[in-house]
Amino acid sequence: MSDYTSQISFPGQANVRKLTLVSSTGKSLDITAMVADITMFEDLFSNTMTGYLLLEDGLDMINTLPLIGQEQLIIDIQTPTLDLHIAKTFYIYKLQGRKIKQRSQTYLLNFCSKEMIYSANSKISKAYSGNIGDTVASIFRDPRYLASDSSLTVEMPTNSYTFIAPYWSPLETINWLTGKSLNEKGVPNYLFYENNQNYQFVSVDSLIQKSPVREYIFADIDADTAYGVNGDKESKYNIVESMDNGVTFDYLRNLSAGMYSSKLYTQDLTTKTIQTNSFDYIEDFDKSSHLEKEPLKTKELFRKRLASLYFIHKNNYQTGSYRVQGYKNFFLQRNSLMEQLSAFRISLQVMGRTDIKVGQTIKFTINELRQLLKDELGKSSASSEYFSGKYLITAIRHQILSGHHKMYMEIISDSFVKNLITK
Repeated sequence: MSDYTSQISFPGQANVRKLTLVSSTGKSLDITAMVADITMFEDLFSNTMTGYLLLEDGLDMINTLPLIGQEQLIIDIQTPTLDLHIAKTFYIYKLQGRKIKQRSQTYLLNFCSKEMIYSANSKISKAYSGNIGDTVASIFRDPRYLASDSSLTVEMPTNSYTFIAPYWSPLETINWLTGKSLNEKGVPNYLFYENNQNYQFVSVDSLIQKSPVREYIFADIDADTAYGVNGDKESKYNIVESMDNGVTFDYLRNLSAGMYSSKLYTQDLTTKTIQTNSFDYIEDFDKSSHLEKEPLKTKELFRKRLASLYFIHKNNYQTGSYRVQGYKNFFLQRNSLMEQLSAFRISLQVMGRTDIKVGQTIKFTINELRQLLKDELGKSSASSEYFSGKYLITAIRHQILSGHHKMYMEIISDSFVKNLITK
């Protein structure tokens, strides 16, 4: 185990408290001194965490340990002065990029959460009934399926579901149920994911209603300010080092994915009846919670329901429960809500902390692209009136290089602070 300090010397400092490989034979080896790069990924739209290590190996571990793809990786990383650690046990599943030079070699070890490995080895053929939250928790703990001892937070949906899992993997089954879960407002925006602390089965509504955990600012800041060279270490954590918008908006993608407007035809195979349902982004905007108050488009947005058209066959009697399969309650609205979570994305590079995780909200201020003086900070006249505000963290890439922790965060906003005025 490497030495570490309880005092912070610079923003982004990280203590690698433990980095141990446990071989299939039970041997344990501290590999801290060999690792040049530790990278971990967490994502709202990925069920489990993944990552990789870049090793500079002078011990020939591939032959001496040996490395065969059955190893466990124990990681414990902490920001000095913080109580929260990123402490997890992963499974090594791939070795790649091996380069050998005389008596040393470099290679990548890819790892993932153990639940991903258990899911890949299991199939479910079983009838379930009752509240969806109870079913998800049962699959998560069942020793035949995910067999997980990790912490799981469950926000209980308001609806139950009766079905037979047709030899799906456990994660496939949970994802299928997630798409049919309704929160207390009847909104179908549940997610099942792993952050750097535990697993979450929660609605997006509950995530975005929480208060921001930090404030980040993107600007060319004068050295005299609290964020400049004379500022304290804690304030420097608020600085965004770089920003990448990628695709700022894509009307055609959003339209075809059903974000703006859509129509659903369902046909019951037993009664031979057809039903139609439709969804409209502007008209239905207030039916679910949002980060801010105003939609990303005006009511003059050109949209037609036939732009995103769906046909689904169903059988209300196939489970023996005679309960209606209410696709109208979740299908179209969920399509739109999930697309809204990727409609306006920003990628930020910030200094890493082990108390930041996906699913949290932040306050993000985008200032004018010029140097800001001390007396201009915090004034609305210097910041973007549309794009500054509350954002949801949807993905984080943690990278630890030589004790320096960087976070590459993907944040989204599904709404504006200010109403779009049309003339």
